[in-house]
Parts: sequence; C-alpha cells; structure tokens
Amino acid sequence: MNFRNDAEAMNAVINGLGALVFALVHELPTERRAGFAATLAHLANAARREGASTTEAVLTDLHRAAVAAA
Repeated sequence: MNFRNDAEAMNAVINGLGALVFALVHELPTERRAGFAATLAHLANAARREGASTTEAVLTDLHRAAVAAA
C-alpha cells in the first residue's frame, strides 16, 4: 500500500498509533498503565531536549492516548 505524502496521511498514521497505544495500555494490568504513560512522557521530553520537535509532538500525542486509557 502506498501512502500519500501529505498532512492528511500523516495525521491518519499518528491517529492509528494513538489508537494502538490506547488499546495496548487498556490491556495492561492497572498497576502498569501509569508507568507506560510516564515512559512516553520521558521519551517526549528527551526528544524536546534534542530539538526533535516533530518526534516530541508525536510522542506527546501518544502519551495523551496512554493517559486516556489508564
């Protein structure tokens, strides 16, 4: 399958990853959910420190999905 190289396609990929993170966190034992979300937050902060703003934005979106599922 070929994806278009445009914002709509990229947003669809990010939304799909968010849904996957939500489903994964939802299936984790309750005591592990917050830790998973915290790891994504740490990764987003590391990306910010490295100046990788797009990666930071993606990881922040995934963190939000993890928090919503926790």
